[in-house]
Amino acid sequence: MANAETPLFEQADFWEKAWQEERRRSLYGRRRGERDGISYWNRRAGHFSRMAGAEEGKRRAAKIIHYLSHHGGLERELEILDIGCGPGNYALPLASRAKRLVALDPAEEMLALLKERAAKEGVTNIEAVQMTWEDVDLDKQGWRGRFDLVLALMSPGIKDTDTLKKMIAASSNACLLAGHLHQEISGREELWRKLVGGEMPAIPADVLYIFHILYAWGYCPSLEVERIVSTREMEPEQAVEEFEIFFYPHLELTPSVRRTIIDYVQSRLVNGRYLSRRDMTVGYLFWGLNLH
Repeated sequence: MANAETPLFEQADFWEKAWQEERRRSLYGRRRGERDGISYWNRRAGHFSRMAGAEEGKRRAAKIIHYLSHHGGLERELEILDIGCGPGNYALPLASRAKRLVALDPAEEMLALLKERAAKEGVTNIEAVQMTWEDVDLDKQGWRGRFDLVLALMSPGIKDTDTLKKMIAASSNACLLAGHLHQEISGREELWRKLVGGEMPAIPADVLYIFHILYAWGYCPSLEVERIVSTREMEPEQAVEEFEIFFYPHLELTPSVRRTIIDYVQSRLVNGRYLSRRDMTVGYLFWGLNLH
């Protein structure tokens, strides 16, 4: 229990409360509960899969593999759990470097794409499990301390200390968590002011709070922060679809809303293409359990 003389960086309760307060005030906290479930992630499956084939997606997967190799987190005999695996953008390249990988996701469309891609690539050591991380019972699944490496990469599954503790409990050796600290994508803020009103809240910098919580718990987490600036060229229809997916959890996609999005995209085409400018900061957090 913390007291007045306990250094702030050793006060896990302080960081947990600050983390949850930021999430409450963040873009995630503005989502409608009934539109922030499995249906939302099913809608995003196609977009996530397309991103895997793009240069940015390939670069991210290579970054994770390099990061794990640097920390000694990749060996052929490892069993890996990927929390919130999506369509397998990380699971597929990692499975080829491990003995077995369990890919967990609540969205059936995400897992359908994962299975389809695994079959095409000849990857046979992935077990797909459809379930939310909150609903996972480690003892019932036989997952307590089962995995050499537990991953949560750009995953919404780790959102409080309970889900973080469960992630740690599933591992026998190490964990890797990655998430955005800052995300700025052209058009979103301007459309937010038009469609929702006011200034668009930022995303929560979960990784930074988790770093402090882990340190306060006695772990020695390794944190790496990377800024990524890029521009994507998209067909107008794809740009409209991505804006609609982004706004889906926040408002009804009425004909008027769709018209506003279409007009916005059309007014900013360059040679018939929409240029999406992205400025993102990503945090990578690795910690070993044997250092606790």
